[in-house]
Amino acid sequence: MQKRFVVTLVAAALISAGLQSLRAQVYSPEITKVGQVDTSNMASLVQGIYRQYNATTDREKAEAIWRFYLTDGRFVKPGMFYHIPGWAYEEPVGQVLDPIKLLNSYGYGLCYQDGPLLAATYDAGGFKHSRVWFLTGHTVAEVYYDGAYHMFDSDELGYNPIGNGPLKQRDVASVWQLEHDGSIITKNVTGPTTSNPKTVDTPWYPADVRAGDMKDLAELYTSINDNYLYAYRRYPEGRTMDFVLRPGERMIRYYRPTPAGTFYLPYTYDGKDWKILPDFAQFSLPPSAGPRSEKDARIWATGKIEYRPTDIASAMTRNGGEATYTFSMPSPYVIIDGHFSVQAALPTAEDKLTAETSIDGGRTWTESGSLSGPSNGPWETHAADLPGAQGHRTAVSGTYGYLVRFSLHGLMNRMPSLQGVFLTTIFQLNPRTLPTLAPGDNQFEYRAGKDVRRELPVQAEHLNEYASKVENASYVSQDGQGYWINDADHVGDVIFEVSADQRDLSGFDVGGRFLDLKDGIAPNKFTAEIRHVTPWPANRKGPGSASIAWSTSNQGPWKTLWSYDPKLTWLDGQPVQQVLRWPEVDRSVRDLPAGTEHIYVRYQFSGLAIDHFRLASIRPENPSATQHLRITQIWEENGTQREFHKDIPNANVEQAYQISIPEKADVTNVAFILDCPSK
Repeated sequence: MQKRFVVTLVAAALISAGLQSLRAQVYSPEITKVGQVDTSNMASLVQGIYRQYNATTDREKAEAIWRFYLTDGRFVKPGMFYHIPGWAYEEPVGQVLDPIKLLNSYGYGLCYQDGPLLAATYDAGGFKHSRVWFLTGHTVAEVYYDGAYHMFDSDELGYNPIGNGPLKQRDVASVWQLEHDGSIITKNVTGPTTSNPKTVDTPWYPADVRAGDMKDLAELYTSINDNYLYAYRRYPEGRTMDFVLRPGERMIRYYRPTPAGTFYLPYTYDGKDWKILPDFAQFSLPPSAGPRSEKDARIWATGKIEYRPTDIASAMTRNGGEATYTFSMPSPYVIIDGHFSVQAALPTAEDKLTAETSIDGGRTWTESGSLSGPSNGPWETHAADLPGAQGHRTAVSGTYGYLVRFSLHGLMNRMPSLQGVFLTTIFQLNPRTLPTLAPGDNQFEYRAGKDVRRELPVQAEHLNEYASKVENASYVSQDGQGYWINDADHVGDVIFEVSADQRDLSGFDVGGRFLDLKDGIAPNKFTAEIRHVTPWPANRKGPGSASIAWSTSNQGPWKTLWSYDPKLTWLDGQPVQQVLRWPEVDRSVRDLPAGTEHIYVRYQFSGLAIDHFRLASIRPENPSATQHLRITQIWEENGTQREFHKDIPNANVEQAYQISIPEKADVTNVAFILDCPSK
């Protein structure tokens, strides 16, 4: 039963498309403005940063990345990342550390998010190594170049030049150097709110901490006993901005919340209750205000995906007196809500229409609403509201895709009918990632993707419902946080099947987070810092082991993609004693043999726990198929709304276009629309 469920799970994500319309989709259409940094993937992002700052040396590149992420937009306009506590949070994993999510759906966070974001960009930028430190109260990143590590902090401190010579060419202090000499920081202070411009780069101390507190900040480093190094990569890479526009589907991205007051509100689950993420009050950010900067008037934006399925019949299955229609609604951005409308004909009082949503690939369903006959006409409902302390939590919020199912109940000889299905997903986005219009000539470039990538939802707590095999493993949970451990002296063994609805796979992505818990320290999803747990295993001999492998058969042979290496290498020759061994692992396999319809992924672990599984299937698009795409950009020019339309008859072909606006015009960007028409 488990194996059959997993195949159904993957197939459900494509039910609504139908094989005919699959040939006419638009794959990851992307429009970038020439000269604007592209945040759709880390490779294009970092190259855009280097170009923006004309950075060529490692020292220049390291500083450019640091400057790009300076919080609150006071030093780098318009400001990509803002210092806002608590809002970048998604259950069940908790505080968001994925760089693509942080950049595109949020654009804000605290130091424990800013540090991994810096490290991810350094890694994408070609540096030999980066790493992240937890200083018990603050998180910072280091990057390795010129034979040493150098600490850069876009959230609070900045960076600390040492030595002599021109400021921009001086060496940059490491965490180790700051640990052993706090005066590297404090000697630069010239007053309660000022620093020496000859010894530190502007801005120094960029966030919301006063310069009078510099001594306390220095003590975060010099109190060495509670400084921990994340010994492996700190950030996951499970998210991409891949998406598909089907015939009859369009994506609208606004530059402000639309309607006003719409935003994603994070909730936490402690194993018993759902609550709004706590501690908003201490930061003067009540939930009713939504995410917003405390430094300026910048707020965050929303968008929506509207889908009118062109072939409703292909989404139907029938069982006796019940007909069900199932549609997939994936989103590249974090989802806020979902709204659904249909035209339903229910002739008698015995007829009934029910709408439901599922966020776990069809394993469980939550009712959105129901309609009883007699009725003939439009009917609207939305994703179910779920209990919470305040605000608005729906059955689909905080996810990146869901299924919608309409069920018609009636008599076999006169089934009720369903027409005019219209599905809307509302999501949140960082508007500073969108291509923007400004006075003058605006050059844009269009391109489309070449693959269809589908992330497969896996909830670790219910692993048995997703995996085709779970052996010698148990789930341990406390206060809504848990992980899988192996049983006794046996190796934990978890196998997943990945398929693409009877279509060839061209590749797959796989990942997870493994945990060494022998010191009784585990990640805290509420704070992205640490929590204390019972040391496990109690009497472990040796470092523990873990691996990820794959095969075209559930019996093997298995090809190892990753195995845990407990031996740490110190590039600077300075071993760190206090380390957090929580490797975030992500691997990609491409160019699978033609005819591969499914593969198997195997996780094995002994003496290490695992609390997060990441899987995605990849299949090639059909390059011979053509589909029309319409691009619409809406802006206000001197108070008057203007629109520009660009029709692309063949969405597979790269294009360039220009929008010219008078040099002295007052421009406000309103919306950016991608439309895949049904005809």
